[in-house]
Amino acid sequence: MAISGKSGKLVIGTNTVTEIKNWSLDLGLDTIDTTALGDEWKTFISGLKEWSASAEGSWNIAVDTMGQKAIQDAYLSGSLVSLKLYVDATHYYSGDAYISSLGIEDPVDDTVNVSFEFQGTGVLAYT
Repeated sequence: MAISGKSGKLVIGTNTVTEIKNWSLDLGLDTIDTTALGDEWKTFISGLKEWSASAEGSWNIAVDTMGQKAIQDAYLSGSLVSLKLYVDATHYYSGDAYISSLGIEDPVDDTVNVSFEFQGTGVLAYT
């Protein structure tokens, strides 16, 4: 059954980041080629896993000091953040991440927008 994304949220530490309109999560797995001479088909084994995430929303850094500003501060200092990406009110992905990118867009005909990219480090859990 499909669910609506309206109950999703982005949490840094214990604080919900305000004005976020969407987030995405990307999971990756290295595959290691184990093909030997004479094989007809390639074979692989699994290697290391990785994850990254991104989020976009309306700029609110001046007001959201525990969310958007905390992300900006972590970016400027190169600090880790504890990240939770809620799919609905009770289910979420969580892990530690660095802020790998922070973008601010200020168009003349729209609201000021912000985007964040997170590079996960270590395990990503699902609850």
